[in-house]
Amino acid sequence: MMDENSYRQDVDEIFRRIDAAFEKVDPDLAESDFSQGTLVVTFRQAHKLILSPQAPLRQIWVAFRNRAWHFAWDSASRRWLDDRTQGVELSGLIVELARDNASVQLALDLPYPSTA
Repeated sequence: MMDENSYRQDVDEIFRRIDAAFEKVDPDLAESDFSQGTLVVTFRQAHKLILSPQAPLRQIWVAFRNRAWHFAWDSASRRWLDDRTQGVELSGLIVELARDNASVQLALDLPYPSTA
């Protein structure tokens, strides 16, 4: 398991990259805000996608509408995978939600954890 400092640095970098992926998107379609360790993406000025770090568990929790996912680093596949739903991967989920809720095609390249 990665130490807390490495985890926090890695999550901040992931959130910065997701935030940057939305920079050139029309804010009427999707707008992101990375503040105080949490990333919020608002689709069409209505629905909020919330990504928050869960340091004690070394996870990233994602909430959107009436759904929630808990992502943990899977060193075997080298991806952030939801530990409750088979096969859901963090970057794929963000890309899918942007496409389905804002008609936005994102190019999202998330880094590997520094301790992977």
